[in-house]
Order: sequence, then structure tokens, then C-alpha cells
Amino acid sequence: MLEINKIYNMDCLEGMRLIDDKSIDLIVTDPPYLIKYKTNYRKNKEDDFCSEILNDDNEELVKDYIKECYRISKDNTATYMFCSSKTIDFFKQECEQAGFKIKNIIVWVKNNWTAGDLKAQYGQQYEFILLLNKGRKQFNGKRLTDVWNFDRVTGKKQLHQNQKPTCLIEQCILKHSNEGELVFDGFMGSGTTAIACIITNRNFIGFEIDRQYYDIANERIQKALAEKEVGE
Repeated sequence: MLEINKIYNMDCLEGMRLIDDKSIDLIVTDPPYLIKYKTNYRKNKEDDFCSEILNDDNEELVKDYIKECYRISKDNTATYMFCSSKTIDFFKQECEQAGFKIKNIIVWVKNNWTAGDLKAQYGQQYEFILLLNKGRKQFNGKRLTDVWNFDRVTGKKQLHQNQKPTCLIEQCILKHSNEGELVFDGFMGSGTTAIACIITNRNFIGFEIDRQYYDIANERIQKALAEKEVGE
């Protein structure tokens, strides 16, 4: 088992092979959507956000990743997996084949919408989150609906082109884990899952292959830990 409360700068599949079977209490993850996403909205076309996301066309990676997520999850645990409406059928099929039960398709409603084809396509204002169970995992607290409203991260606060709001990840963590338990994310990006774990007193472990985002994530983690220490 790898050291916890760390992000590792390595391929997630290589790293996951070092994680024991049935050792993770919760997975909250935002894998490649398989849509070759990049933004054309920014004026500076040399901006990193205008480049395609690494491995966003690698179906075999995602298939193997989902299988590994099932293996490392304890019995009777939950997984939250973000995915695109364009590829949700693929994700549903692969998750079910791996052994997961699909409990919900959560609709995350954002505060604005995509650009796309402005004259022939409505602006998309949502993303999907699959709530998966390995066995059956009851949620903590009151029952929620499957439509969640959280503003997306924008402007100078946005460190990754697909960065998720910390409060959204916190909700996932609070509903399906307890303090001191171990949360996994194989695609840490700018480290939002780790930050949410620090805030909610959970342990975390994960991977980020892109060195730039790995460094950003570690800077955020150190800042969050320092702020937490001051607050205590």
C-alpha cells in the first residue's frame, strides 16, 4: 500500500497496481471523458486550456481504470464518477461490466453553459455524475435529489480546464464516507479531491500524470494544510 495523504506523479494504472484489493472507502473521480475536450474560448490560443486533455481519447485506459476502481474498493462502498452526456452510455456499460451497480445519474447544474455551435446547438449547462455502489452503501444524513446545483469554477480561481468546485466534491465525500476513512482519485488534476478531504477530515490518495498539475495540486494541498492548522 502506498503512503496515504499524498498525490503521486505517475500513471494511475501503474500506481493502482500498488494498492491492495478492497482497501479504499470511497472513490470520487473525474476521468477523461473521451471527447478530446479543449476550449477554444480563450483569446490566447497558446494557453494550456486550449490543448486537448491528456488521454482524452484512450478508451482502453478508462476501461482498465474502472476495473481497477472496482478491485480496490471495499465491499459496500460508493464511487462518484464524472462523465460527459456524449459518452455516458460507454461509462455505464463499463461500470456495470466491472461489477458496479448504478444507483443514480446525478445531474450537476452549473452557473453557465458551453459555447459550442452558437447557431445550431443549445448551450449545455450540466454534467453527469454516476453514483456507483460495490454492494450497497447507504448515504449519510438526509436523502438528496439527483439534481445538484453548484457554480462551476471560473476566472482566476480556475487552475485546471475541467476543475470541479470543492464544495461539490465535499458533498460527495460527506454523503458516503466518515472521518478518517480513505478516499481515492486516480485523476487528481489540480488536487480538488485532496483539498475536499483535508477540509472534511478524510485521508486521501491519488495520482496525476501531468507534472504541471501535480505541482499545482501539491501547492494547494500545502496551503490547505497550513490553513487548517491555523484554524485549529
